[in-house]
Amino acid sequence: MSWISFLNLIGALGLFLYGMKVMSDALMSIAGHKMRTLMVKLTSNRFKGVLTGLTITGLIQSSSATTLMVVSFVNAQLLSLTEAIGVIMGANIGTTLTAWLITLLGFKVKISAMAIPLMIVGFVLYISKVKKRHDIGKFIVGFALLFIGLQFMKDAIPNLEQSPAIYEFFQASSDKGFGGILLFVLIGTILTLILQSSSATMAITLVAAAQGLLSFEAAAAIVLGENIGTTITANMAALIAGTQAKRTAAAHFLFNIIGVIWVLLFFYYFLDLVSLVAGYFQGAQPMNNPTDIPIGLSIFHTSFNIINTVLLLGFVSVIANLVTRLIPEKPQEIIEFSKPKFLKKNFLKYPETAIHVLLRETRRLYRKTVFEAVTHALNLHREDVISSLSPQQVVKQSSQKIPIEIHSFIGLKIKPIYSAILDYASKIQERLELNDEQWDLVYRLKITVRDILHILQNAARFRHEMKKYADSDNEAMKREIDYMREQVVILMRGYHDWKPNSSLKKRKRFIKSIKRQARIQDSELLTRVDGLIRSEAITPEMGAALINCSSFILHMTERLNAAVKTLSYVADEYDEIGQVLLEKTHYHESISA
Repeated sequence: MSWISFLNLIGALGLFLYGMKVMSDALMSIAGHKMRTLMVKLTSNRFKGVLTGLTITGLIQSSSATTLMVVSFVNAQLLSLTEAIGVIMGANIGTTLTAWLITLLGFKVKISAMAIPLMIVGFVLYISKVKKRHDIGKFIVGFALLFIGLQFMKDAIPNLEQSPAIYEFFQASSDKGFGGILLFVLIGTILTLILQSSSATMAITLVAAAQGLLSFEAAAAIVLGENIGTTITANMAALIAGTQAKRTAAAHFLFNIIGVIWVLLFFYYFLDLVSLVAGYFQGAQPMNNPTDIPIGLSIFHTSFNIINTVLLLGFVSVIANLVTRLIPEKPQEIIEFSKPKFLKKNFLKYPETAIHVLLRETRRLYRKTVFEAVTHALNLHREDVISSLSPQQVVKQSSQKIPIEIHSFIGLKIKPIYSAILDYASKIQERLELNDEQWDLVYRLKITVRDILHILQNAARFRHEMKKYADSDNEAMKREIDYMREQVVILMRGYHDWKPNSSLKKRKRFIKSIKRQARIQDSELLTRVDGLIRSEAITPEMGAALINCSSFILHMTERLNAAVKTLSYVADEYDEIGQVLLEKTHYHESISA
């Protein structure tokens, strides 16, 4: 092969890969959210997982994209390890559709002759301002570029007469028997590693075999190597991910390597079976006729992955346990509360993963701050509040001041994590393409974080007013302050004890009842304060302080209701993935730690 032919081959390969990427990106833009929702929603058992992986990979024509998506979702705890393995098995079958697409349309039908008209149609749609038409046009352009690249590749790879030296090299390797087969497996692995695309390796193998440069045995061995090489992409992505993501990538490698091993053990018998099946396709004879090798390879690739999936589907748990032992959980890093725990950059690739970790971080902020800060600000012990003691007993036992400087707590602990969450939420809205429900959820979470901050600030204001009269001898003043503290005990106990996994109707009724009760108590306090001032039981200044404290409780209740509403059942209203998040991540568990 001359340097010009080699450069033409590289350029043709680049055009092929670019066309496939444009086509895949367009499909992801058209239906990416639905496909990711499908991945999370339809993986409740291994069979559904296989069908999901097959469908998604068949649509986007990229097992690497599906695998990377799986790794991201496992890392975000949207998929379990066993669910992910099922999806990967399906992705391995789905990627075989690429070989059929090239074989049937690239060799049997001259799609390249229609490429220019397709490019014109695609370009007209591409320049449309309507997004859906724009994406469809982008898909058509990518489809045309893919087959133009394939045609250039066919022209760049020399045939048997033009390159006897290359043919002799491959023939000599094939004559080495099983050692030669292993050599071609290695070639397929290395080629896929270099190109980072099993589809590109498959395209080159199909063209080279159709040109007579590769025998059926050699081409099949290269395809086996491609099945090993394609697992490297996921393993590279998992290097910077969590333990579960590393296990998922390792399971992908293990699944594929087991398949390659058993096929190699029965290699020649398996090829004979494939040749027999190929004979039903217009009498194809891949063993004898190079032009029939693409059909033979497509059958080989598909049957290998289907049989491998059928054989190993029952051993998903075994594979999961094995990779769990091989990759043990690392000791949990102790993360200072003021720093985010879940907000990682690699989750910003997909809306689902980014929003999910934003939800988790916001829930963590709520659990770690609100209950403890509010109770301590009012000199109430957390253990007493959640005990079986009556509210009066809790307040009586909590007469001793709790040393907490809540303003410093807010400044040093809350505001840094508050800023980090808001920054991450803004990046989600800026970088990712969100639908209306997703945009609304991110906005609500921003408001929730603000509400949490306001809850703590109102608790600090209550504490400040309460401290003014901590040493007062006025029994009426002390009684009213203690009564409000008792109401806070009831309020916080209610949020702690209620059942968030109850029906949506009951949850909404609970929040409405809390809000209504707080308003009634505020109204009753105003009436009592008026009577106390008129009877001179308290001074007007004391009355103003009590009214302020009551308003702080009312504001806390309103903010608590808003935060609980978002953190408890907003996922019900999020979109199709919302209910799945509830089930998979136990999102309906008590938000009060």
